[in-house]
Amino acid sequence: MKQSGSMKQSISFDRIADRYDETRGGDRRGQQMATEIDPYLGAGPRVLEVGVGTGVVATGLATLGRTVVGVDISGDMLARAHDRLGSRVARADAHSLPVPPLAVDAAYLVWVLHLVGDPAAVVAECARVLRPGGRLVVIAGRVRAKYGDMQPQQDALDTLRDDRPDTAEATTEWGVAAGLRLVAQRELDESHEATPAQFADVLEQRVFSYIWDLDDQTWAKVVQPAIDGLRALPDPTEPRRVVQQRDLLVFEK
Repeated sequence: MKQSGSMKQSISFDRIADRYDETRGGDRRGQQMATEIDPYLGAGPRVLEVGVGTGVVATGLATLGRTVVGVDISGDMLARAHDRLGSRVARADAHSLPVPPLAVDAAYLVWVLHLVGDPAAVVAECARVLRPGGRLVVIAGRVRAKYGDMQPQQDALDTLRDDRPDTAEATTEWGVAAGLRLVAQRELDESHEATPAQFADVLEQRVFSYIWDLDDQTWAKVVQPAIDGLRALPDPTEPRRVVQQRDLLVFEK
């Protein structure tokens, strides 16, 4: 999907839809995220997820009594979301939501703004469809992570990532420009267990978008040494606790 003008291309996860859940935490992570954002969505029944992916967060919210509709640009990801959510999902571009103005009570964006062509326009679209008093919850920003003895390998991989546009400061500016008011902000902690061997396997499968199309020279210089280093760690099949931090921002219209 190409965006117009000089806008960058949005990223679709079609190519790894079959592996996305197993390499990103699946239902466990979706439930964890749903529990974090649910208190900020307000009491209204009409909730929209922009970038619904495989539907794990919306499914988590369903266990908390929410009914969520979701959109995504990836047809293959939506096929998996449909298995979870049925007809409450649709294929659509976040820059042009198929939703009337003032139609939803709350919306949320989880791990999305760094993937779209124009994040400011996406925030503005979310603002357009919110009713007065409606809430927009955004999980944004580069992950700040603690990987234990896997940290050197993660630090090396981080040199391959572009600077993310969706900092807390930038996201706040986009929200304000769209007529929203920042009403809450905090640091969100996530934790999970991972083994060095699993981390190495995931890298070899190229499931992270920043290494999908990496050239052979860079792979040999950066990624392969990280893989080898992970497998060379003591007890590479023993789980390590990984702690990740992001920014949670809540806007109100």
